[in-house]
Amino acid sequence: MPVIKRMSLVDQVYDKLRERIVTLKIPFGSKLNVSKLQEEYGVSSTPVREALNRLLNEGLIEFENNVGARVIDITEEDVRQIQEISQGYQMLAARNALRNADHKEMADEIETYIDEYRVSDNVVESCRCIKSIMDVFYKHANNEILISKITSMSGMDEILHELFAIPREKGGSGGQYHSGIQYFELIHEAVLEKDFAKICDGLEQHQLWSREYILKNLETVKKRAGA
Repeated sequence: MPVIKRMSLVDQVYDKLRERIVTLKIPFGSKLNVSKLQEEYGVSSTPVREALNRLLNEGLIEFENNVGARVIDITEEDVRQIQEISQGYQMLAARNALRNADHKEMADEIETYIDEYRVSDNVVESCRCIKSIMDVFYKHANNEILISKITSMSGMDEILHELFAIPREKGGSGGQYHSGIQYFELIHEAVLEKDFAKICDGLEQHQLWSREYILKNLETVKKRAGA
């Protein structure tokens, strides 16, 4: 029988606010007023403030003197730095996974997700497949501290994921959301060969490919927010 987990008020406020931030429903740089959040969620100031502290620790909001809490603003340079940190963790996970796990089993898992990616019919579904491919390395890395580090910056990764997953017009420059499959085919081949350097090359190429779409959509989102 499934266990129903009771969530505290803090957990509920945190989850709701976090979901709105990472899905861009609250624009970058928006002020988060404690009193308004109390009224919106029907709670006292204590769970709101504790939820905001969690979001601060996760790097999704910041506090300014005489201003209060604001959702972070992400710049082009932030995108580069977040991606570079994520790539570093991905490479570490891949190295550990090659050492600790059956590389053929990992290759089979990656191939399954590549097949799903190949037939996905929208950008959101293709992004799910991409995440599943990356998670194969974390699953087999056998390093709990690494997993905790990844979790600590998951919010920023999710924002980039959301930016990348913004639907694109068919026939436009962003319409070919399957074009990234070549990098995962390279990674799959590298896992079969147990070639760590080749895996790193595939990860880096994919990062640079995805950055183009993320930055383009970031610009669009900011223009809409300022309109």
